[in-house]
Amino acid sequence: MQAIPKVIPPRSKVRLVKADGKAPSWRKQIGRQFRVGYYNRKDGLDCIWLVNESGEYEQTTDRNFLLKYFVIERISDEKDYYGQKKRRLGRIRPVTRLNGRRS
Repeated sequence: MQAIPKVIPPRSKVRLVKADGKAPSWRKQIGRQFRVGYYNRKDGLDCIWLVNESGEYEQTTDRNFLLKYFVIERISDEKDYYGQKKRRLGRIRPVTRLNGRRS
């Protein structure tokens, strides 16, 4: 895997793999996949928006929490952090595995 950039680009895929006392509500969500959404100029590049399976901006986190509780599955090559004139992120398509099952 490539080095994790200082600003994680939008459209990167992450998966929740851990929860603890600082994030107890995430326990039931372990295994969920999210994409990093476009950043908001008001929030800055420290506020990472997580986009759920349905393409909705669901929750926010920061880089430290993201690296602690999530695994980065794919780092996007997106250069436009704010999504100016970009189309909205859509649904996450299920991946078909080699055994024919969907994840």
